[in-house]
Amino acid sequence: MRDPELETQLRLLTLQVESWKKLHDFITYALDKSKPIISPDQERQFREIRAILLQESEHVFGALNLVAELSGKAMNVLQRASSIRGVRELSADETRRLDSDWNGVFTKIGVVQGQLKARKKELLSRTVFGQSLGRMFGQIAGHR
Repeated sequence: MRDPELETQLRLLTLQVESWKKLHDFITYALDKSKPIISPDQERQFREIRAILLQESEHVFGALNLVAELSGKAMNVLQRASSIRGVRELSADETRRLDSDWNGVFTKIGVVQGQLKARKKELLSRTVFGQSLGRMFGQIAGHR
């Protein structure tokens, strides 16, 4: 049995997880002072990922009933990480808060994604089991 709402939620979360990973890659790069200066192309890519998260996070969190839990942390991350250069200039305290808030959002959406995958697997196994029972009882009924 397929649940279209569950499938939609999984797709939304998968895209969110990937975007949060990409954002983290850029943040990590920016915080590494040994890395070369940021190129205009890196800054453009960073802003694209940030824009996607700004546009989609509230929608995804709303669809999954996570707004109260994640919206504030997500917005804190996106406000602190306004640009790669801006991240590079954050103080140590701001960097710790950024990392903590990013980790909180990423961990929660990962947990919810895992729960949805488990629910999908359960639905699929019920379907396979149900089909097997249907065939078995259909064969028994046919032999009467």
